Amino acid sequence: MSNTKILVENGSAELFETLRETNVGILKLRTADCASLSSVILYTLKKLTKLILWGTYSGRCSLNLPETFQFISLQEVECSYDWLCSLLIALSSLEHYVKCEMYNVVLQPREYSCEYDSQTHVFDFRSEMLALDMSHMPIFVKSGSVEMFELLRDTNIGILALRNADFTSSASKILYTLKKLTKLYLWGIYSERCTLQLPETLQFIPLLKVECSSEWLCSLLIALFSLDHSVKC
Repeated sequence: MSNTKILVENGSAELFETLRETNVGILKLRTADCASLSSVILYTLKKLTKLILWGTYSGRCSLNLPETFQFISLQEVECSYDWLCSLLIALSSLEHYVKCEMYNVVLQPREYSCEYDSQTHVFDFRSEMLALDMSHMPIFVKSGSVEMFELLRDTNIGILALRNADFTSSASKILYTLKKLTKLYLWGIYSERCTLQLPETLQFIPLLKVECSSEWLCSLLIALFSLDHSVKC
């Protein structure tokens, strides 16, 4: 069943139990309730490689992913800061190449997403995330926000792909803090001067579908030359 795609619009605990220990390869879950119900059997799906999510999520991410996992796509997701942090921690803990694609991710304001009472210890997910090696986990952003990129500040991401110029602009304030970033993929329309502050670790910058001014391209090349080591453009 590794070539089988299963889309669940509205499921039950019993439905997911029928999938336990099967060889399903791709699972699509349309709501957070479906994701929650599936979480108790996900780790038993020994050939699961792709998980595609929709829905609204808060609290800690409880997805227990199998070792075979390779790709997660957040299609239309509204989530808390802690949920996204703990998802990235779970992906990083797999310790192999796992692609994380963010199509349309909206972060809830911190005051709304915090559901703990004042007497409860709030675990600092971000501190845990900063301690992890995320260099094997490429992040593809197709729709993001300044808040989402701030969440990635100072992390050990190795590969970042930005699908339009707005995301590149939002990411530009944190790029230099990504101390293990080696590859930056760009799409979009660019004008005026390139404002990317690139980290010293950068080795490769593909311009995939880019329309730009001569000033932007010149200033990008100047920024790359200033790194003083081999960088493939």
